[in-house]
Amino acid sequence: MNYVKALAAVVATVLSAVVAALAGGSGISTAEWINVAILGAGALAVFAAPNVPGANFTKSALAVITAVLTLAVTLIDGGITSSEWLQLAVAGLAALGVYALPNKPADATL
Repeated sequence: MNYVKALAAVVATVLSAVVAALAGGSGISTAEWINVAILGAGALAVFAAPNVPGANFTKSALAVITAVLTLAVTLIDGGITSSEWLQLAVAGLAALGVYALPNKPADATL
């Protein structure tokens, strides 16, 4: 599956929205929606980034940038709620997942 890294980023985006909806209690805040949008844009970036020889960490770098932007929005907002902590955890785990998952399918002839 050539899109496993992008799929991991999409799953993180969906989980981020679910976390915000379930953990917030009083609805999804503006900062939480922005975090979901950032993770969605990150998923699109991971999908669109090519697998270029010599640039093995492009998709991982994009996922880390996405996680850092999620953190920045949370810090600028003035305080970190429990659902924002969970969103940050999801963003961090997504970056680790994008890094850990293979860029291309394993060779079936082995």
